[in-house]
Amino acid sequence: MWFKLALTLFSRELRRGELTIIFAAIALAVLTVFSLSSVTERIRLNIEQKSADFIAADRRLASNHPLDDAFIIEANKLGLETARQMFFDSMLFANDELVLGSIKAVSEGYPLRGVVTLKDGFDQADYEVRGVPLRGNVWLSEGLFYSLGLAIGDKVEIGAGIFRASKILVNEPDAPFFSLAGNKRVLLNYADIEATQAVQPGSRVFYRMLFAGEEAALADYYGWLKPQMRDNQRWQGIKDRQSPLGENLERSERFLLLAGLFGIMLAAVAMAVSAKRYCERQYDPVAMMKTLGGSRATIRNIFLLHLCMVTLFSVTIGLAIGYVLQAVATDYLANFMDAQLPQAGFKPWVLAITIGVVCALMFSLKPLLDLFDIPPLRVLRRNLGDKLAVSRVHMALSISTIFVLMWFFSGELKTTLLLFGGTAILMLVLFGVSRLLFSAGRKLGLSPGSSWSLAIATLQKRANANAVQLISFALAIKLMLFLFVLKNDLISDWQMQVPEDAPNAFLINISEPEVTSIESFFVQNDISHADFYPVFRGRANALNGEKYARSASKQEGEEQDEGAAEGAGRELNLTWMTKLPEGNEVIEGTWFDPTSEKLEVSISKGMAEGMNIKIGDRLTFLVNEQSFEASVTSLRSVDWGSLKPNFVMIFNPMVAGRFPVTYFTAAQFSEGDEKTVSQLLRDHPTVSMIDIKSRLEQAQSMIAQVSLAISFVLAIVLTSGALVLISQVQASLAERMQEIVILRTLGARGRLIKLATLYEFLLLGALAGFVAALVSDVTLLIIQRELFEVEGKLHPYIWILGPTSGALFVATIGYFMVANTMRQNTQGLLRKLA
Repeated sequence: MWFKLALTLFSRELRRGELTIIFAAIALAVLTVFSLSSVTERIRLNIEQKSADFIAADRRLASNHPLDDAFIIEANKLGLETARQMFFDSMLFANDELVLGSIKAVSEGYPLRGVVTLKDGFDQADYEVRGVPLRGNVWLSEGLFYSLGLAIGDKVEIGAGIFRASKILVNEPDAPFFSLAGNKRVLLNYADIEATQAVQPGSRVFYRMLFAGEEAALADYYGWLKPQMRDNQRWQGIKDRQSPLGENLERSERFLLLAGLFGIMLAAVAMAVSAKRYCERQYDPVAMMKTLGGSRATIRNIFLLHLCMVTLFSVTIGLAIGYVLQAVATDYLANFMDAQLPQAGFKPWVLAITIGVVCALMFSLKPLLDLFDIPPLRVLRRNLGDKLAVSRVHMALSISTIFVLMWFFSGELKTTLLLFGGTAILMLVLFGVSRLLFSAGRKLGLSPGSSWSLAIATLQKRANANAVQLISFALAIKLMLFLFVLKNDLISDWQMQVPEDAPNAFLINISEPEVTSIESFFVQNDISHADFYPVFRGRANALNGEKYARSASKQEGEEQDEGAAEGAGRELNLTWMTKLPEGNEVIEGTWFDPTSEKLEVSISKGMAEGMNIKIGDRLTFLVNEQSFEASVTSLRSVDWGSLKPNFVMIFNPMVAGRFPVTYFTAAQFSEGDEKTVSQLLRDHPTVSMIDIKSRLEQAQSMIAQVSLAISFVLAIVLTSGALVLISQVQASLAERMQEIVILRTLGARGRLIKLATLYEFLLLGALAGFVAALVSDVTLLIIQRELFEVEGKLHPYIWILGPTSGALFVATIGYFMVANTMRQNTQGLLRKLA
């Protein structure tokens, strides 16, 4: 019986449009979440895939000893692509010249991600390939050709083997970001290792296995591999790589995460407002049903069925529209970036459906329970039940649900708390300010009959409703301002960390006599360059007299000294300076005292935390066979993302002259400097050059993609904000009709009513925009420092942009919504109200 009645009422509600608001809100939540999560996920996957090019794989396993063949066999079973690498140093001999080269032997299939860049001649254009040298051939970096006096096709001896130098090696995808090998690199076919006879028992050899494939298969493989890995073997992805690239990838994901969270927040607000409004509009029908004998159980079943049907239809429609929207957006982004964006998988579907259902249930639950408690006497006394309109329980439930949904979407409690806390502060400030202003509205003393007086009186009359509206407007404006600043300021700040004048090449292994010659070469050819830094290799061996743990050989059955502290685990590039380098900031202690005659050292914050070093500690260093001690006088923050020369440990000049050093600098070469670079390397064959141009391009590509994604999110949020505003204004249409009828009856002219309505929305929008701007700026300041670890700054221009855009946005949409109502005659309005 009730089921048939429920279907009849549902059909009637659909025709009357009573379910339109809640239907649109759920669909809005679903399509917003689906489209935003799809676009941001696809761009994130694209960034990760491009970043994977820089390790030539999706994952890699590194080891100091040979890796078991079973690792490859199991990976192939899971459908993963694999390749092997072996690294060792060996002497190269040709034309009576002998040079130490860094050999990388690679198997078939390399690279699994990215490409190798080659040249067929010194003056030839470079090109990209995916493959390895043929057996009996090697690809040499340009510096080796100069050092050995080779021409393309000449023979070169590597160990006991003789090979044909067939190509000039310009770049490999997994070339080290900074390596003393520089331009003395050799790419060798893995099958030719034996021919060199360079790898003997006791040789210093480094091994890698590369893996590429689906994330699920990689996760399954790592689950199998992890129990079998030794302590000195490392499983790495691009995020594990300690370089500016890994930092940029992490930062880009944070930007995309913030963008997605804004969509979640706005969709949830739209649903909360709409669910409450829909239930309020059912008070009279429920009272009528109870008067005619309808039981509470029957009414409950009817409206719960309505909610289920609306949820099902709206989720389906939201998914369909969201799918079309994200397809259009990603096609545009793919064409703009000239890239094929990968599919997002099931995550956006699961997120959208879950959030749509949870929103429908949690935001409707308390209003529905209130709806079932409406007394039958409401048919006679229309104000009965109105006290249920503002429910603290519903508000608390809605706020808790929004927080849980944001946490569920982000998976990061800190990020969620920052955004949620900023929004909560906005709501509290706005509610207090709005009540204070609206309650004081009649004390302003404006002249009777003026549009401003009528607007302020209307605001004061609906103080509670306007406070809720103001919070909704301010939240929408806050999210828009937030995204606007995120795109135009934070992205720009990020981009500024890779400035146009950033160096695109490092020059290392410069001897002291060559410094003056190379500096003169730079000046003559107008090449921008950094200072020349002395560099020597050394190891931090002990802290306050206690030795760091020595690396133990698991292959020889040694065990780690559990009582010793963990050191850096490797030799470091060390230098000395008198002035604090650019991009560094002393955060604890003091920079070197020029009058001090003691050995002092400054350490980067990250290294100090990893080695548990504090100001005043004494570090013992081992350089070659010489040991010396230095006091820690300062800890520095280092901007590694700037791509400028940086060091984890810097000594004062008292260390100068103790050890032989080479010099290191950075330079910026232009597009047409290829011949200039070749001449430099010919004149200085022992100098090594590291080209980081491709790394710079990758960083800029990430920034461009994230900026485009946020532009799309901003468009979605703007649309969603407009829909939230429309639903809020629509909720007050009935009350506005009553006011218009009363004002016309009292003789008010149409112009007075129109201007009063316009001023009302202008005041609401300006106030919402002003508070939203202030709260947004404070929240952005915290986010800059806590999430992106950059120096925070305020953005005063949004204090003007907020009120201005808020007033125009709310007034335009609000006035448009009520314009049709004001155009109707009094008789028509009375008929609608009846």
